Amino acid sequence: MAINVAKAATWLHQVHRARAVVGWWPTQYATKDERAAYKVQDALLKKLVPTQGPLVGYKIALTSQQIYEQTGLRGPAYGPIRKKRVFEHKATVRADQWSRLGVELEIVLVLNANVPKPKGKGYDRKSIAKYVGEARAGFELIDDRGADYGRLTVPWLIMDVGWNGGSLLAKRNPNWRNLDLGKLEGSISFDGKVVRTGHSGDVLGHCYNALAWLANKLGAHGKTLKKGMIVSTGSMVACQFVPPGSTAVGHIAGLGEVTLKYELPR
Repeated sequence: MAINVAKAATWLHQVHRARAVVGWWPTQYATKDERAAYKVQDALLKKLVPTQGPLVGYKIALTSQQIYEQTGLRGPAYGPIRKKRVFEHKATVRADQWSRLGVELEIVLVLNANVPKPKGKGYDRKSIAKYVGEARAGFELIDDRGADYGRLTVPWLIMDVGWNGGSLLAKRNPNWRNLDLGKLEGSISFDGKVVRTGHSGDVLGHCYNALAWLANKLGAHGKTLKKGMIVSTGSMVACQFVPPGSTAVGHIAGLGEVTLKYELPR
């Protein structure tokens, strides 16, 4: 039976508003159809925009071995980033506003022009490069709603806006073009202690490969990337769940650093 897109999006919107824990997906809202899942994502986005702001970019999920091992899923897949969920350099969020907060360390690209709809074989790492105007270190803030990863499916992740809860961007780095973005080391620390490290080349070989995939996938869905959009290209470090009351720091050598304070409710 085909999924009812409107009902699935309404249910998910209620989940978001309630900050509910969803260990596994209700059968009536489940689908194996990727395109149907993206239609639910689009419908949910329309419901989120009034409170979270308009679409300002995309996150790319399921792009590295660490994430494959953590979730058991292979992608990639994309999700929308909303304007009011984008933060600069340092941010503070409260634990009572999240079901379960995780952070993923990523290279975030900023586009310097509209990206035309792909033609022929589509974009690759070389042809997409001219549309990159900036690269910054960043955290993607993940809210997986307490999902049971043993039951997780790719359409589940897609429907729920890729679990994107926000994007925290490092300060601009004027020397980013001097870096080899495919050969950067990164780490996530909690309260000064490194909890996991990773390598930027683990994300589809290079963040431009991730961007090319996104441009091609969006084109297949009748969408395009626009000038000024941000693209969170995928986690070079597996999602680390932040203990309430702690401070998380993400660092990509040479590129930048972000700091997130996860406060207990007052």
